[in-house]
Amino acid sequence: MLEREALELIDAHLDDDLLTDQQVEQLTAWLNEHPQHAKQVFHRLHLHAFLRRRLHAQRLLVTSDRTDLSTVPSNDVVRPTDLFLQPPGNAVVHTGKSWSRKVLLACGILLACVMFMVIAAGLWLSNNQSPAIPFEAPYAYEGFDYPATSIPAPAIDAATWPTTGGMQGLSGGDGWAEPWQEDGSKVSVIVDHARELNWDPKDMRKFKPLEHVDVQGNVLQTSGLQMRTAMGVRSLTTRGLDLAAFPPSMIDESGLGSDGTILWLSFLAQSFNSTAENNRYTYFQVGTRDVSGFRLGKIGAAPSGNWTAAGLLTGAQVNVRSSAVPSGEMSFLVARLEFRPGPEEATVWINPGLSSEPKLADATLRLSVPDFRFDAVRINANFSTDIDEIRIGPSFRAVAPIGK
Repeated sequence: MLEREALELIDAHLDDDLLTDQQVEQLTAWLNEHPQHAKQVFHRLHLHAFLRRRLHAQRLLVTSDRTDLSTVPSNDVVRPTDLFLQPPGNAVVHTGKSWSRKVLLACGILLACVMFMVIAAGLWLSNNQSPAIPFEAPYAYEGFDYPATSIPAPAIDAATWPTTGGMQGLSGGDGWAEPWQEDGSKVSVIVDHARELNWDPKDMRKFKPLEHVDVQGNVLQTSGLQMRTAMGVRSLTTRGLDLAAFPPSMIDESGLGSDGTILWLSFLAQSFNSTAENNRYTYFQVGTRDVSGFRLGKIGAAPSGNWTAAGLLTGAQVNVRSSAVPSGEMSFLVARLEFRPGPEEATVWINPGLSSEPKLADATLRLSVPDFRFDAVRINANFSTDIDEIRIGPSFRAVAPIGK
């Protein structure tokens, strides 16, 4: 519909002319085509109001005229209230009914236009805002929300690294049965990333704390500081899980991981460099070294030093899978463990998007893991790596919450 035709229909409606159903549909479609059309209708109504005031002034002039209208035949008298003036370009004179009805109709049209604009704005916002993502709590969480460990200066090499204290006895987080235990020749510590411990000129950890921001700008929820494994040989930091925090269906007589269940785990990590030379490693482990289990991190069996996953079987690493992501690069590692009769299935994503569960087809690593159960987590290290935001939960959303 052309603009001229639409405005003529509005004029006719204000003049009490009945519109056909087809004309109403055409006018409605024209209003919905563009927000500017609603503004034109508003200006049209404003023009009619202006003309109405002009007519009111003319009425005053007519009533003050000395002509005796009683001597004029009633059919020959044209009163101001019977006139409706169109704007220039549509110089048409109509006779109509009372102006009160026209005012009501004009107000109705204006109200409809305002409502249309409000509804259109609401629809635009609903279509352009990100949907709310539900929160699901993990079974176990550790954000290392502790004061930084006091490390004696200079503490820039293995010889001066602390051998006692560190994370021993720290008991924050949720879903744990006991505090952290230190069982190595050196200890892991809590650090503020800003403290410069220049072990290597290429150490990137000093620039900012561990975090993950996906390609859409979603930010992983974080809190507290972060842990740092020992510089040199070696730290072994462990913590038992509270099995009561997990559903009974996930537990059998040997621990967590009954057949037919799925667990997700995640953590942030960054090593002081990207090489695994000289047996440098730091990995997150569930299960036991002597029987069977699963490792994820920087593993000595992958000389490249890239993030790697492996199964454990009677002391040996099996089905080693290495990624193309250097361990010296800040990374968000997510693993999905599917416990099945016989070997388990492990799927790993590195730096996935946070808005939805990643697809199996987009996994970074996939491997078969010897059948295992577990009731604790272990962080073994020979040379230093930072770790933060450990989560174990029932779903990707539980281990990858989006921060505010």
